[in-house]
Amino acid sequence: MHTCDTKRWMVLGVLGAGLLALAGCGSKSWVATTQLSGANEVPPTAAPATTMGIATATLDGNTLTVTGTFTGLQSNLQVASGTGSAAHVHQGAQGTNGPVVLDLTITTSDQRNGSYTGTKNLSNDEQESFKGGLFYINVHTTGNPNGEIRGQFIPTEGDY
Repeated sequence: MHTCDTKRWMVLGVLGAGLLALAGCGSKSWVATTQLSGANEVPPTAAPATTMGIATATLDGNTLTVTGTFTGLQSNLQVASGTGSAAHVHQGAQGTNGPVVLDLTITTSDQRNGSYTGTKNLSNDEQESFKGGLFYINVHTTGNPNGEIRGQFIPTEGDY
């Protein structure tokens, strides 16, 4: 084999490996952003319009990442019964309540305003539920132990 042929095959091999590596780079994620309010709770709460939150959920592969903030809660945060947090992602359709899927880590200085984050590797069934709009987030307080504000995740697929 000639030196030119060897170099050509090396270049083609490197290009092929690069193309294979790039094939995974264009994978699609599912992203949803929701506003949390008392009107979205089941049943609705009397939380005023100044009590609100926002959350973004991203499903990348099987990893769900949730981030967001809340402001103006009418009472202090309360850890929900049987969980380790006052903010959670639940599985349930809009207008229904469902089980906790993910406890969120809360950062707050006054128990009424703050932020939350969380990450979980979802099962195949949980991934399909998220993609189908069957996940929601809510924040529990002493005045509303079942949840003061809530938002439903309705994800869209795209290159993010």
